[in-house]
Amino acid sequence: TYALLDIERRRQAEARMSEAQASLQRIIEAAPMAISLHDARTLKILQANQVAARSVRREPEQLVGLAPEQVLDAALAAQRRADMEAALASRELTQREYRVEHDGAAVVWDARYLPLATQPGQAPDQLLLVATDVTEQRAAQEARFEAAIAQREMLVKEVHHRIKNNLQGVAGLLQQIAQRKPEVAGVMSEGIGQVQAI
Repeated sequence: TYALLDIERRRQAEARMSEAQASLQRIIEAAPMAISLHDARTLKILQANQVAARSVRREPEQLVGLAPEQVLDAALAAQRRADMEAALASRELTQREYRVEHDGAAVVWDARYLPLATQPGQAPDQLLLVATDVTEQRAAQEARFEAAIAQREMLVKEVHHRIKNNLQGVAGLLQQIAQRKPEVAGVMSEGIGQVQAI
């Protein structure tokens, strides 16, 4: 009886795992992010969703079994490989940002690498890559930054203009004093010259 109960529990656990995997697969396919799973040893793609495949102009099944050098140009592939190896070495979530040309336009990807181990406490045997297109957000940030710089420059010009006007007012007051009191005119003209120089 105990053996039959144990077998039944295992069968139910396996069925739940299959359901969970199927649900996870549907989520991965429906996600608006590029998601790919890589072998930790070779960094070859084990699985990729439609968004990941579209980002390199391929179909998901065409990516399976390919290393970064077979999918990306040499410079980006070398950078991606180095980042993947660093993420595997750290065993922590690693974030990187990539700027790539796509159809003549610059696209910014926020990529996150997560090493996965099938056995707890063991070295990772897979690496999950989740990347989001953040081009619009980065463009908005840059626009806000440029607007802030432009506003700062305008404020600095305004402050300089006001200081200049105030100094001219001070020089004018000193000239009036020098005209009313000729005995201090020499000293005042020196002070007026210094204020005007400022």
